[in-house]
Amino acid sequence: MFERVASFCIVLVLLGGCARRETPDVVLVTFDTTRYDHFGCTGDPEAHTPTVDRLAAHGLVFEHAYASVGLTLPSHTTIMTGLEPIAHGVHENGRARVPDTVETLAERLHGAGWDTAAFVSAFVLDHRFGLDQGFDTYGDDTHRRGGPLDMTVPSRPAVEVTDAALSWVRQRPADRPFFLWVHYYDPHLPRRVDPAFDALRDRYAAAIASADAQLGRLLDGVTALGRTRGTLVVFTADHGEGLEQHGERSHGILAYDSTLHVPLVLAGPGVPAGRRDALARHVDVVPTILGLVGLRVPPELPGRNLVTASASDGAAGYFECWGPHFDYGWATITGVRTLQWKYTAEPLPEELYDVLRDPGETTNRIAAEPAVRVEMRDRLAAARSRYATATTARAETLSLEERERLAALGYVEVPRTQEPDAQLDPRRLASLHDWVDDARWLATTGRYDEAIEALETMAQSPSVRAFVLRSLAPVYAARGRLDDAVAAYDEYIRLTGSEEASLGLGRTLLGAGNPQRALAVLDGAPQSSATAQLLRAHALARLGRHAEARSAVDAAFAGRPDEAARLRARAALVIDAAPVPDGETELRALLAVAPDDAVLGSRLGFYLALWGRPEQRDEAHALLAAAARSSPGDADIQSNLGWGAARLGHDDEAVRALEAALRLDAHRPLERFRLAVVLHRTGDSARAAELVRTALAEQPQASWAAPARALQREIDQEKTSR
Repeated sequence: MFERVASFCIVLVLLGGCARRETPDVVLVTFDTTRYDHFGCTGDPEAHTPTVDRLAAHGLVFEHAYASVGLTLPSHTTIMTGLEPIAHGVHENGRARVPDTVETLAERLHGAGWDTAAFVSAFVLDHRFGLDQGFDTYGDDTHRRGGPLDMTVPSRPAVEVTDAALSWVRQRPADRPFFLWVHYYDPHLPRRVDPAFDALRDRYAAAIASADAQLGRLLDGVTALGRTRGTLVVFTADHGEGLEQHGERSHGILAYDSTLHVPLVLAGPGVPAGRRDALARHVDVVPTILGLVGLRVPPELPGRNLVTASASDGAAGYFECWGPHFDYGWATITGVRTLQWKYTAEPLPEELYDVLRDPGETTNRIAAEPAVRVEMRDRLAAARSRYATATTARAETLSLEERERLAALGYVEVPRTQEPDAQLDPRRLASLHDWVDDARWLATTGRYDEAIEALETMAQSPSVRAFVLRSLAPVYAARGRLDDAVAAYDEYIRLTGSEEASLGLGRTLLGAGNPQRALAVLDGAPQSSATAQLLRAHALARLGRHAEARSAVDAAFAGRPDEAARLRARAALVIDAAPVPDGETELRALLAVAPDDAVLGSRLGFYLALWGRPEQRDEAHALLAAAARSSPGDADIQSNLGWGAARLGHDDEAVRALEAALRLDAHRPLERFRLAVVLHRTGDSARAAELVRTALAEQPQASWAAPARALQREIDQEKTSR
């Protein structure tokens, strides 16, 4: 697998060696978070990148290609518009949107007769952020996060992206050219690796190899169509990865070339084979593609056609890193580069590197090269004066849930009482940011106490306090320290005025047994938020306001076609506040609407098992067992059977079902406690003791902690009395 060489027909189709000169198809492929130096064609002898290497062998490779910014949305906006961030106004992920007034490459090609499609693989490129402009099809389906401690960006694997792209390509008419953009997110943390590359010890290299294999599939599929017009292929990355250089593990905090130096390969009609040492920038991608397909290059674009570029043409490129400025109130990083020199103007102290002789940017030449410093300052001033600095377009269409998702990823609100401080130099704080991420990752593996200890220490630093508090709150909640979680959310909201945090605070208050305050918090959230309405419904139900609670559930699903989800949400409301007046009647009515719904059947069975009449025991068991048989992979349904069977006296079945729930989802301390109850009752006190111990260790302040401790004492006393 590692030595696989893509079978696409480079000579005749990919490079356009066809008898007729037709308008070519265009395939633009971007790898996320991919450094220049991790390919065989760029000097890495251990790389497993046969597709890109084969493309490079027959195409044009640029050895000095650079992104303008080390973040996905701003960088792709530059690739797609041919404009620097100071012109298009997109400086960050998550909260910025590509302005409608900016013309994209897709719009230019679509207007000239190309069919256009994009298939992207991460939420930060979702259509809500505006890069769908000009695309007939914009495939941005991604997988949602798994829970409040999941720090990963919603994404999808390269194989799914390739499948979707090939499906679109196969439907294209032969008489029209197409423009296809495909984005592979796999090299980004946490690194998605195809099992075929698991043997590679370097997971980053393995993720790049996985993406390379999918690029091979994509190009093979394009070639298999047998189209005669030729295909222009442009391959690059949005940015690189720090890999601990300059104290930065990932990207988006600093602006060194570990995160700005990217691969760039062209192949196709009109592209000579070889290597170029000219300065190549992402702003050059649009004019290069337009020139190669025979379209006019607008004079307002700052880039040039790279096919005719040379090392002596005097080109200069802008770069920046402003994300931490928007997220944490840190200083912005801004600079300019030529082929030889790279100058960082802000924050102070200035930096100047001779990147041809010192590509690792280890020796600051600012004092030794005063004339170069003046020249580079003038170049930066010229770049700034060329554009009226664009106002950042805000992504106002994001829902409260999406804003909560982004905040959980680290895109938090700057404290409203804190002016961005030039003294908060990201170059001094990058390691601190990584330490916070380390602590958050500890929490995702269940090491809550270690995560809390580290985060509480870092919360003392004003430079990251808001970020840390937003991270601490859900970790406290997962640990069962609900009062501490409420306090952390309260302080974060006080500092930032964040609206999205009302969802987390509302959930935590409900868990802490304070529905009255939860309702007050959620009443202040936007009524358009389905999540806020559902949480309000649970608060109302716990306060005995059942009619209002049902109305809130219905409001949450107003205008949404998912009737099954609405019915299940109504049923969950009954279970949450049980026993309630007419609870059984409500559940039976819901099941009557969807009699084959296993979730509804399981919830009715659970209700009858715990709060039904003695004569309903057989019905309860039948409902629970039927639901569990039909949904063996649903941990909640297996859990319902387990505890319901335990309450009905079917202990052996209860053990099997609770064990099944824990196999499906090991992070369920309540199920561990319930299994301990049943095992103790059946005489397996040793295993019961271990289960209740681990359950309490994970959530010592949970609502069930008191009976769990009572069970623990009972087991200890029995052991002592023997």
